[in-house]
Amino acid sequence: MEQNSENKPTLLKAIELVLAEPAVIKKEALLLKEKYYRKFSDKKNETEIDKIIIDKIISNYSYYTAFVGGSTALTGVIPGLGTAVATFGGATADAALSMKYQIEMTMAIATICGHNIEIEEEKRLCVIIAGLGTINEAAKEGGKQIGAKAFKKMAQQYLKGATLQAVKEIFKKVGITFTRKAVEKAIPFGVGVVIGFSANKGLTYYVGTKVRDFFLLEDED
Repeated sequence: MEQNSENKPTLLKAIELVLAEPAVIKKEALLLKEKYYRKFSDKKNETEIDKIIIDKIISNYSYYTAFVGGSTALTGVIPGLGTAVATFGGATADAALSMKYQIEMTMAIATICGHNIEIEEEKRLCVIIAGLGTINEAAKEGGKQIGAKAFKKMAQQYLKGATLQAVKEIFKKVGITFTRKAVEKAIPFGVGVVIGFSANKGLTYYVGTKVRDFFLLEDED
């Protein structure tokens, strides 16, 4: 993502400090793909294997995110997190850490589905889809949650060129979502001590299913 921080939402700036390099995520996803193809190639077709891999990725990242909720304890473990805490405060850093894993999960799934996440436009695509997944989870409480095809249609409106402006718009909404739920001390959203193991895990799992549906529907088109 571009380093120009003009008009970027605070949450997006914090996320950029902690997000892993696309090359690292891509390498890990391709190693996982190779492992599962060796294991299942004589039993299942490529689509079936890809679904197994994607479900494993969602499970892994849901587990990672479950332990977010006290970012100061992880500052020596995750590069950039100490700077995020010092610059933006613990609450924003916690939200950024949660979104870090959701975006990285999206990048890993995109890699399995044949996207090159080292290309800037493809990276933005992943950031947009992860952000929309979080916003849609928040809408669930108001009975406005949408299905896979509707989610894809909504995402495509933002993906025309996958512009930085679209990323900014989405993460303003994501930031509002986290802040509002933190104030309400509501589940599944919240930051800092408010957010819990089950809440974070559930949020990431939900976003993962939306990401999975998006890319698998894309493959079917």
